[in-house]
Amino acid sequence: MPCPKKLEQKDGEVKIKGIKVTGFKCDCDVFKTALEYLSVFGEGDYTVEINKTEVCEGKKESYILDITPEKAVISANDGAGIFYAVITLKALYADNTLPIVHIEDYPDFYDRGLLLENRYGSDFMTLEDYKKAIDYLAEMKYNQLTVGVYGCWCVQYDMRLSEFLYLPLECHPELKTPRDIRYWSPEKGEFIERENVLPVMFTEDYFGELIKYAKSRNITIKPLFNSFGHNTLIPRLHPELSAKDENGNPTKHGFCVSDEAVYEYMFAIYDEIIEKYMKPNGLDAIEIGLDEVYAWHGEDLDDIYGKFEPYCRCEKCRNMDKKELMLAFIIRVCKYLKAKGMKHIYIYHDMLFEIFDIVNDELVDLFKKEDIYDVVVLDWWSYTKEEDVFQKREINGLFRSIAKPFTGYYHWVVPMEYNNNIYAHAKLAKKHGFEGIESYSSFEYCFDRPFMYQAELCWNVDTVDDYDAFLSRYAASRFPENPDGAKKALDIMASLTVNDTEVNLMNSLEYYWFTYVTPDEEYPRNFPGGAYKKIFAEKDKYMSYFETVLEKSAEAIKFFTGSDNYFAKVWYAIAMHYYTYAYEYRTLVELSDGYNGGTVDREKVIDNLEIIIKLHEEFMAIVEDIRIEANSYVYLRNHSIMRQVFIDLKEYLKNTDEPKLDLTDLRYCASDRFNKLR
Repeated sequence: MPCPKKLEQKDGEVKIKGIKVTGFKCDCDVFKTALEYLSVFGEGDYTVEINKTEVCEGKKESYILDITPEKAVISANDGAGIFYAVITLKALYADNTLPIVHIEDYPDFYDRGLLLENRYGSDFMTLEDYKKAIDYLAEMKYNQLTVGVYGCWCVQYDMRLSEFLYLPLECHPELKTPRDIRYWSPEKGEFIERENVLPVMFTEDYFGELIKYAKSRNITIKPLFNSFGHNTLIPRLHPELSAKDENGNPTKHGFCVSDEAVYEYMFAIYDEIIEKYMKPNGLDAIEIGLDEVYAWHGEDLDDIYGKFEPYCRCEKCRNMDKKELMLAFIIRVCKYLKAKGMKHIYIYHDMLFEIFDIVNDELVDLFKKEDIYDVVVLDWWSYTKEEDVFQKREINGLFRSIAKPFTGYYHWVVPMEYNNNIYAHAKLAKKHGFEGIESYSSFEYCFDRPFMYQAELCWNVDTVDDYDAFLSRYAASRFPENPDGAKKALDIMASLTVNDTEVNLMNSLEYYWFTYVTPDEEYPRNFPGGAYKKIFAEKDKYMSYFETVLEKSAEAIKFFTGSDNYFAKVWYAIAMHYYTYAYEYRTLVELSDGYNGGTVDREKVIDNLEIIIKLHEEFMAIVEDIRIEANSYVYLRNHSIMRQVFIDLKEYLKNTDEPKLDLTDLRYCASDRFNKLR
């Protein structure tokens, strides 16, 4: 996987006791990595011959792999093609045996990648974590990786704005984004609390090393430094740069796009990123974001319920509407970046298309007039089901473009699969002749199947209409010891993890969704009371759902339990998340009904809470063992909050005369520990 374009398998196989490599050699890093990968075969007499020659009508990254009893011949146009032929050769190798096969292969899209958003988890990923991710993605023949290095969101944890800066900037050393780590560790049996921790990439400044390593695996990295939307840190620390109100007062939000100081500030940042990380590695692509440039709740710590426009109304700006302000900023920044050697400047589509509705011939003419049309790449994102993508509107191919589906981002909540969304984007990318597909994501192995599905459609988009064939190939690829059993278990998991809020009711009950500020609710919000209110409002529906989840997840757990296969452990953890929370919610609702109806006594509730706590801690131990350590921090924090709910409720019931049991608002029994975690 991904599925090759043309494959002719013949009878027989060849036993390998080591290889010798002959033919073409070069000093490029990708070729050296290909040789490194071939070393897994060991030294021996079977020949692997490498030829650099035109194949597949000269298509980039194409290759021909011909395996015969006498030798394996790799023919390719470039080092990337050789590299991918070697990856295919490795994938075919099992039990010292290769099949007799002829493969002709090339990708349908040149841009095949992920955006790894800068958010929870990735801020604490080490260089080694990223290297493992690069190796994993290279095996799927991905060749692009956008790394978010600056982005900001609303207040959620610890009454702090969710701000993330991954690069230490000499030009602006005041820009830092520390956050706290706070969770209960099953392994240590205690709470872990670390305050004001900076991103590891920031403190170790390893972004340049990461770029070099990725290049050796034929993966090009581009940074995403959001420049207008998702940008609270800069205008908060430098209100003089922010948008002004009608009286000329700084709002601490957005930018004044008429102020030269704004561009001096931003261009200094771009200059440093380009000169320090990009030019030395031959990179000429950058993403500047510009998505969701509008007012949100929770973006001002002085007024978390307020909404503040990021658009300036100063004397110079007030005569321009929001569209004109946005275009002024885009043109100024893109012209500067092009002059700095950037040949690919990625901009999210949503403001231009969905808000201003100007992705048309007039915008093409404007960008051509300003001499940026050739470098601007629209990044079309939509994360819904197929029938709702892009707000059910028809998109177009007037600009250089990539499609951005959703492989998986919220690794800190119950994992879900958005493969239908990937499918929809692949069809649109093919229809409009886009340059590629580069999904919105974070990096965690719980998204393995969506990662593989996107890789498959990026490489061979003609497989898009045979999803069941993909599922079978995936099961055989990850579980070669029992592909049929794996397929059945994975089909069950697909029904649980479906991206449909009418079917998947678990997601909306997750703690994370209650970290957002809403104007009509006290903050921190009522949790888990808010989740139980949802359940009691439609109790029959939810209780039936919980029973279905318990039945299905238990069946899947049987298959994945006890395996040494890493991906079995990943799927086991996903299944346990669904099982654990379904059990907890269902059991407490039943106990609450019984207790308040006089059929269940206090001791039975306490006994069941002890069972729930034990189950919850066992699940948390699985998480701590399986997840990337950096990613586990916020995931475990959310689970620590639920664990504390059960502990606090148990202690309250044990130590209170005539205790009540109202699950819709448990603040009456909340401990200091719970409140600190919140």
